[in-house]
Amino acid sequence: MAEPAADSRASASLVALWVAVLLGVAGVAILAAGFVAPLLAGSDEPFLEGHVPKNSQLYQRSTPRPHGVLHLAGSGSNIPLTRALADAFVVRGHDAHIVVFESIGSTGGVMAVYDDVVDLGLISRPLSDRELHIGVDAIPYARVPVVVAVNLSVPDTAISTTELADIFAGRKTRWSDGAPITVLQRERGDSGHAAVAAALPAFAAADEAAYREHRWRVIVHDRAMQEALAITPGAIGLLDVGVISLQRLPLRALELDGYAPSEASVQSGRYPFSKDLAFAGLEAPTGLAAEFIRFARSEEGIALMKAHGYIPLPEIQ
Repeated sequence: MAEPAADSRASASLVALWVAVLLGVAGVAILAAGFVAPLLAGSDEPFLEGHVPKNSQLYQRSTPRPHGVLHLAGSGSNIPLTRALADAFVVRGHDAHIVVFESIGSTGGVMAVYDDVVDLGLISRPLSDRELHIGVDAIPYARVPVVVAVNLSVPDTAISTTELADIFAGRKTRWSDGAPITVLQRERGDSGHAAVAAALPAFAAADEAAYREHRWRVIVHDRAMQEALAITPGAIGLLDVGVISLQRLPLRALELDGYAPSEASVQSGRYPFSKDLAFAGLEAPTGLAAEFIRFARSEEGIALMKAHGYIPLPEIQ
């Protein structure tokens, strides 16, 4: 007669276990909704809302990194150049282990440096008012032309600003040989699109309309954009000229209104599309971080930048 009671107790224990598991899953879901959903929804710097100030007793620094280790993370636009500078820095004889993480975006770079999980953030856009308010500083080091990049199947070697706006608006649909144009668009907030939109209002209007109408395929990450352009016949998209050079991508950068994206044409304003790359920090860099920044601005660092189409920026006094 005791067996039914034992079975009942076992069933009750099993039910209690599953309830505990489901509550745990629900808890994780709530946390995910609170932290991940704003990012997926494109919320502007959600991590800054309610963040513990640096001067608060509640703020805790993360575990210090070992001596000789430098961690950097942020915008995908900065990563190829930063990795090239890091390799040259180490080859020059510096006893250092430099880790440049995969892209987490400019906002992610600011968040990572604020939370002290990296030594320097990597950003390819101006800091927002809220980022400045919490004490983040930008240390510009390079300007890079944003180019209209095409798949090597495209016969054209040049484009006008009017044609660029018409392509993104869907009014121009074929290349000079009659082949269809395949437009690849980056996500809202991409620094390259922002740079072109700021210089060309007609493109800004066409770009925004394309987002609303879901007109083009939207590529979220820098590496994915590079790969999509390289393998898609007739493809066109916006990319940094330095990425094409440093990574030897099978792509062509089109002349714009008769001008190549050279240092002279960018500096004169004849080539209108460019953006600035910067390191982000909370305090004046010291130690290995300071050494790395000095190297980026050294003759060797400047020569490396120029060799790949970047324009070195002077130190801001």
